[in-house]
Amino acid sequence: MEYISRREFFSMSDTQSYLTTLRYHKDKIINQWYKGLDEHYPGFYDREALLQATHAYYEFLLDIDIPLETHPLHNIIPMQCEILLKKEMPLAHIMHSNQLWVDALLFFVQDPIGQTIPMSLIRTIIQRVFSYERIFLSHYHGLLKDQLMTNERTITDLHESRLTIAGKMAASMAHEIRNPLTAIQGFLKLIRNDLSKHTTAKLSSYLDIIESEFVNIQMQITGFLSFSKRNIVEEPAVTISSNTLIKSVVAMITPRIINDNIHFEFYDGNDIELKVQKIAVQQVLSNILNNSIDALAEIGEYKKLTITSEMTSDHTYVISITNNGPEIPEAIKDTLFEPFVTSKKEGTGLGLAICKQIMTKNDGDVTFASNASETTFYMIFHLRA
Repeated sequence: MEYISRREFFSMSDTQSYLTTLRYHKDKIINQWYKGLDEHYPGFYDREALLQATHAYYEFLLDIDIPLETHPLHNIIPMQCEILLKKEMPLAHIMHSNQLWVDALLFFVQDPIGQTIPMSLIRTIIQRVFSYERIFLSHYHGLLKDQLMTNERTITDLHESRLTIAGKMAASMAHEIRNPLTAIQGFLKLIRNDLSKHTTAKLSSYLDIIESEFVNIQMQITGFLSFSKRNIVEEPAVTISSNTLIKSVVAMITPRIINDNIHFEFYDGNDIELKVQKIAVQQVLSNILNNSIDALAEIGEYKKLTITSEMTSDHTYVISITNNGPEIPEAIKDTLFEPFVTSKKEGTGLGLAICKQIMTKNDGDVTFASNASETTFYMIFHLRA
């Protein structure tokens, strides 16, 4: 038989007396807690429903002989977390609520009625506040993590669905467009063969541009097909002078530059040999230049477009395309090279995604920097030693 000393008996008796006092003034303490909650989050909570649910929690705080792990309240924590998560309850509210419980208890012991209650008991009750908080937040965090993973899976599934649709559209478009293009290509060859040897160089250069643009269309189709599940024929890599590659694309967009009254500059720095998919890389540069011209259309003042090229290290060559148009919106900067991301009203959002894919295939990358003054795209080539 366990022996309890007289001092321990009276101490236990006193503790129960103090707990009885706290139970008797339950409404006063709970109302003090709710007052603080309502002051910080006015109108956010249903007073009657919240106060009714709070009574069980208050009883838990005073059941100091029952550990939280074996207390009936412990079993309903998961359900409470699910309810609050559905209501999108911020974690800050939950943590602040516990701080307000501490304030309410300390406020009561400052009252003449509560001054008789020893701080040792109040400290024990406060410890229960924080033990409950730890377990509650652990469950709540787990639910938040599961919800985040579910949302990420949903977004991924939607993204894959859109890519699948785009792939089917691309395959259909390729079939419909390639047939007339093949006919055009055939007739271009016939025209060139039938032209007199005395045909002017100017007319011949026009035909060169038409044929070049024709090839670009073919590569655009191939780029769109890259988002489908079908196998496509890859363009072989060839060796080409970097300046030749740049100038060939500039020649094709020169009419737009002149028509839009753009001040254009090309600083041909290091002219090096690149082993790349020529037409595909031309497509990347053409896409970036045309996007730059589109951006410049949004400003009325002095329009400037600049191309520079340089070796930034022993094995890295960079082509920089800079325009003084508007800044790329902050909302799409992190996802600019992902499919379907665009700031254009009529854009597909696939152009830069294809550019990224092409540069990756050619041992390179494409990046950008944008601010209120200018936007620069960088075509980066990692040269093989």
